Amino acid sequence: MVGAWFFRKTLLGLDLGTKPVIMILAGVVFAAAVLLKSRVQKQLRFASLSGIPELSKEKYPGTLLTEGIYGRVRNPRYIEVFLWILSYALFANYLGSYIIVVLYVPVIYLVVRLEEKELRQRFGAVYEEYCRRVPRFVPKKS
Repeated sequence: MVGAWFFRKTLLGLDLGTKPVIMILAGVVFAAAVLLKSRVQKQLRFASLSGIPELSKEKYPGTLLTEGIYGRVRNPRYIEVFLWILSYALFANYLGSYIIVVLYVPVIYLVVRLEEKELRQRFGAVYEEYCRRVPRFVPKKS
C-alpha cells in the first residue's frame, strides 16, 4: 500500500485511452458479472451472502451447496468479484486498475485454499467428492 501511495500518480495517471473494442469487452464482462450475480442470489439468502453462518455456526449449521451454479463451479462469488473488477478495469482503462486485477488472482486463490481446508474439516468426504466433480474456478464444458 505504501508503494502504491508513492506511485499513485504514475499508476493511476497512466490513462490508456478510450478504445471502442475495450468498451465493448467491458460491457460483455459486466453483463457476465450481472448474470453470475443473479444465479448466485437465487441460491443464497442474505445471511449467507453476508457471512453470518461463519460467525454463528451453532445457529446456522449450514449445508454444502452443490446444485445450480454451485454444481458447475465451486466459487462463483469470487469469479463474480473478478468479473466486476475486470469490467471496471476495462471501462477505466488505467494501468492501476489492471494491476488490481492481476493482484486479485493470487490473493483470492490463497483465500480459496484456506476456505477449502475449513470446508474439508466441516463436511469431510462429502466435500471431497464435491471437489472431484466440480471445478474450483473454470466450469467444465457440458
